[in-house]
Amino acid sequence: MNIFIIGAGKVGYYLVKTLLPSKHKITVIEKNQEYCSRLASDLEVAVVHGDGTDINLLSEAGAQRADVFIAVTGQDQDNLIACQLAKRNFHVRRTIARVNNPKNIDIFEKLGVDITVSSTSIIAEMIEKEIDLAAVKTLTKLKKGDLIISEVVLSRKSQACNKKIMDMKLPKEAMIMSVIRGDETIVPNGQTVLLENDTIFIICKQTCHKAIVDYFS
Repeated sequence: MNIFIIGAGKVGYYLVKTLLPSKHKITVIEKNQEYCSRLASDLEVAVVHGDGTDINLLSEAGAQRADVFIAVTGQDQDNLIACQLAKRNFHVRRTIARVNNPKNIDIFEKLGVDITVSSTSIIAEMIEKEIDLAAVKTLTKLKKGDLIISEVVLSRKSQACNKKIMDMKLPKEAMIMSVIRGDETIVPNGQTVLLENDTIFIICKQTCHKAIVDYFS
């Protein structure tokens, strides 16, 4: 695979080092001469000194032959412009951009970048998932119907505690399947009141899973 990488900082360097064992043909473009020298001396790849947003430089480096174009500089604007040039001018099939500010992810995607990678948003998502797992345990995902079956143990701090199911503001795409209370299994209806330490099994669409977590946690 012919891979172009814009940016030879730490991210670019270790990306090249990770990809090399797979025998890809890699070309790196970097503004900083020192970074270029380090990469060229440490790893056997084609290194071009220059601006990855310069259309003439990209053409001379052979961007039109790239299968994948990856921009991982420390500047979101440069990453976006580079990927746009690759997509629009050189018709690269797959573009990937590092996004330093998570607020820019939507803009990148709307402007045609195929894949965005934000370490900040990934870490934040991991934290959210840890919080989710503490409140609601996902038992299984039913792919065909885009459904999730989840289990939650109700705490007294939950807004669902001591409340009738009919009075709960659950998403329309969610349903309480069963309630385990001590040794008793309850098939709930609208009049069923949920109590502290009840184990509740819920089926819902994946799109409203976060709303379920927020409601029951």
